[in-house]
Amino acid sequence: MRASELIDPAARQHLEAVVLESERHTVGEIVVAVVSACEDDHRVGWRLGVVAAAAALVGTSLFVPGAPWWALLAIQATAFCVAYGMTRLPAVRRQLLPADLIEARVQGRARRCFREQGLTRTRGRTGILLFVTLLERRVVVLADEGIDRVLGPGETWGQVVDLVTAGLRAGRGVDGLEAAVRRCGEILAQHAPRSTERGIDELPNAIVVED
Repeated sequence: MRASELIDPAARQHLEAVVLESERHTVGEIVVAVVSACEDDHRVGWRLGVVAAAAALVGTSLFVPGAPWWALLAIQATAFCVAYGMTRLPAVRRQLLPADLIEARVQGRARRCFREQGLTRTRGRTGILLFVTLLERRVVVLADEGIDRVLGPGETWGQVVDLVTAGLRAGRGVDGLEAAVRRCGEILAQHAPRSTERGIDELPNAIVVED
């Protein structure tokens, strides 16, 4: 599923309203970003395609000795295309990429998104990013130093992450995101409350969606 399919215009409008409501009692600035994939690495497809083509050539040579060159070429091309096409399936791509590489890419993309969305430029350094990547099935919560400073030593964003992942697994991704944003708002209101009822909204509440 692509990010724009999960976050359609109606879902985007609904989540933006949830973000606005969740920020009402906190100085924290919540940004939600949903991307289809961190990186579209075509090298995985090429590598698997080459391996499949080589295997097809060896197999044909062993079991169909004397096959004409054009038949060998056609079999190799077919094996390559099938293998390359399989790597476009999210489940296959996840299996082919090493877990540590996926984690590094997700963390790097989340940090880049944090900067791109201006979360480091709030007056009190109170930005918080809820970053979701659908292909890698990862959720990252990044908080700026103004938020990290006021959280307790044993507090983490694990519950927020769990709410998103549970929603995605159940096929209710938007509901999971809504629950996660509301939980962020509760945590922020407890540790970084507004001094007035509304205060100043420093960042747009628009949901970031990237295919």
